[in-house]
Amino acid sequence: MKSIVGRNKNLTSGAVTVATFLSRALLIAVLAILPLISSCGESRNRESLAERMAEDDERISELKAKIRGVDKQVENTIEAVKDKGTYWRLLGLKYMDYKMWGEALAAFDEATEIYPENAPLLYNRALTAAQMALSSDTPELKASYFARAETGYRRAITVDPLYTPSLYALSVLLVFELDRPLEAAPLLQDYLKIERSNINGRFLLARVYLEAGMKSEALNLYEEIMDLAGDKMDILKAEELYNRVAGGGNGS
Repeated sequence: MKSIVGRNKNLTSGAVTVATFLSRALLIAVLAILPLISSCGESRNRESLAERMAEDDERISELKAKIRGVDKQVENTIEAVKDKGTYWRLLGLKYMDYKMWGEALAAFDEATEIYPENAPLLYNRALTAAQMALSSDTPELKASYFARAETGYRRAITVDPLYTPSLYALSVLLVFELDRPLEAAPLLQDYLKIERSNINGRFLLARVYLEAGMKSEALNLYEEIMDLAGDKMDILKAEELYNRVAGGGNGS
């Protein structure tokens, strides 16, 4: 009986030992596997991140390509609009050659919509408006076109104060058409600061000075004309006006 009990105890002790060993072995195995599991998870995460980054890079490249395409379209549109403005300007000039003032004015209106800061273009539009005024049938229409011409010349001068055709044309308009000669004096003075040898500008400014009662200033200009002019007719005209004004005449 004791022998049987002893054997049972030995068996029980052996079973416990085996169970303990197996538990420890299982624990070791689990601990060994955990880094592998973690490593696999990190690897999958890295692969997923790399895939997302690749997708993002592809999308970014697509967007950049679309932006470049839009930029090209914008550039093409700008060039087309610039060409359109140039064509309208050239058409206006051609109409001017044929003295088709209404058509020229309409063409320059289109061109200035595209090039609103172009002084020569603004000048040509104002010039055609003045020509339309001269050919108008009614005082109201004439006044309207002259007003457009004045506004156009002043706008051209604002854009480019050194653009002398606008300075001179506005002066002529003020003196001969709008009956406001005194307003032309500073314009002509600026004009002659640039066009220092110009004869017509001096004749016109002398006329303005006489309108303002500035007799000595007018006489000085006539003397300058006699010194500067290369045309004999200009010299004779300046001498005649000088003598007339010096003798008490009005120089007109």
